[in-house]
Amino acid sequence: MEEETLSLECPVCGDVTPHTVIKRQESKRHLKLKVKCLECGHIWEIERSVRLKDVKVIISRYGSSEKKVIQIPTEEVLKVGDVINVEGEELEITGIEGVKRTHSSKVEDVETLWTKSLSIPKKVGISINDGRRTYSVNVLVPRDYVFDSRHIYRVGDGYFRIKMIKTEKGTTTKREVAKNIKRIYAQPAKPFKDYVDLTEYLL
Repeated sequence: MEEETLSLECPVCGDVTPHTVIKRQESKRHLKLKVKCLECGHIWEIERSVRLKDVKVIISRYGSSEKKVIQIPTEEVLKVGDVINVEGEELEITGIEGVKRTHSSKVEDVETLWTKSLSIPKKVGISINDGRRTYSVNVLVPRDYVFDSRHIYRVGDGYFRIKMIKTEKGTTTKREVAKNIKRIYAQPAKPFKDYVDLTEYLL
């Protein structure tokens, strides 16, 4: 028999994580579950009048998407920016759709969750302008990778210096963590003995 897995808010993790159902007692208006968090191993019980709803989840990874269906208690409230765990993959909610698109909603009103994976490297686009033309390169870096305008970077045979970093929130900065970056704007630089090599991350 296949193990039943639910996405629930673990009282120890303080986050929505996958849980294995150890024991289930269910009637028409009552549900009692003994569950185990697959993240921290905490075993706890749920006993309440509750319904679980099938919710469609669209997972975005580098421009491609995958659809999954998960069960979430109808009384849970989800909002854009929340991180949920689906089959071991961390997903950030980027959109919630019910009757209409909304920023937050009770699960009972949710039909589709739009998400992006946080368990894969971050794709960062770099636009390099030499004064005459602009060319772009893309790198896949760890999500906690820090880009800093004080450094000279190498990618393949070229070198560049960061002029400006545009973040996902629309702000600009000179130093930022990859997970927050929308695009990097740079200019060519002369080869320098102290440089940061991005070649291994080049797409």
